[in-house]
Amino acid sequence: MKKLVLGISLLVATTTYAQKDELKTLKKMYDKEKLSADDFAKYKETLLKLESVATTEDDKVAANFYKAMAPLAEMATMEGQPNPVMIQKIFTPETFTAMVDGMRSTLDYEAKTGKKVFTDDINETITSFKPIFKQMALAFNTSKKYKEASRVFYNTYKLDPKDVSNLENAAITAMNANDYVEAEKLYREIKAVGFKGTGIGKFGSKEAEVAKNIAALASFNKNDEQAKKDYVDAIALNPNDIQLQIDQAGIYYRNNDIATYQKMIEAVLAKDPNNAQLQYNVGILMLNDESKLVDEINANLKDRKKYDELTKKRKDMFMKALPYFEKAYQLDVNNEDVKKTLRLCYTELNMKDRAAMIK
Repeated sequence: MKKLVLGISLLVATTTYAQKDELKTLKKMYDKEKLSADDFAKYKETLLKLESVATTEDDKVAANFYKAMAPLAEMATMEGQPNPVMIQKIFTPETFTAMVDGMRSTLDYEAKTGKKVFTDDINETITSFKPIFKQMALAFNTSKKYKEASRVFYNTYKLDPKDVSNLENAAITAMNANDYVEAEKLYREIKAVGFKGTGIGKFGSKEAEVAKNIAALASFNKNDEQAKKDYVDAIALNPNDIQLQIDQAGIYYRNNDIATYQKMIEAVLAKDPNNAQLQYNVGILMLNDESKLVDEINANLKDRKKYDELTKKRKDMFMKALPYFEKAYQLDVNNEDVKKTLRLCYTELNMKDRAAMIK
């Protein structure tokens, strides 16, 4: 048993010395301004060894740091000043994401423990490379690689959370990439940090616009219950935006809450009576149950009393809808849907002379 304990002690001691050797080698190579291809190969080999033997939290963080900085070590192997094409080859969105995550986790660990081993180096790297990363994101955007641009903008923001303009660019390019789920997430993050955060580029003047985007994206992503709340917030910031109120009502229509939809649309119509499309939509809403009523009428052909009752109900329905179609036609005489529906309305109400006037 004593020999076994001694053996374990020797193993721990050997591992500790090995870790120190790897750390010394990596630090020495990382500090070089230029590396040969062989140097970089050794860097990667030593990093793998360190990852396999690291046991303490400090050593694991060190391994994470050197892994995150591997793209910079690779850049050090290039002849002369790296151009944007060379940089893009090394810093793919994936490697850039891994680098940023590694740098941020190292900064967080050292802030928590108070041991600033790599913090100054990371901050210097951020200052030096932030303009390059931003150029890379803009290059992706110019090439219409919007998804890649969004990821790079977002990671650039993570490097320097005080500059929220990169977060806005990440959201915009996510929209351009048709990645609406990601765009919604990013716009919500803008809302969280842009108005009450400490960013140097606050979004106070854009708060209303951001709120509209969040509501529209939540609706598009079928996140309807959240979208209902988002539209309330957006309308509070954009009280005169009629389309926003129409879109809000549309969520209730999609969820078959016709009563709420009608109430909202009529409220909008009171504010914007000269909106031909709205007038038409309300008219159509009045005829919402017309097909069901026709089925009931056909099912009661032998019951004269019931038949007359249902026929009158249908006529009243068309009479109630008629003013909306007439107003829509008055506002937009060339709209074929409006003309067709108004003509049908007149016909059903035995106003054939008026129907004939609709050309």
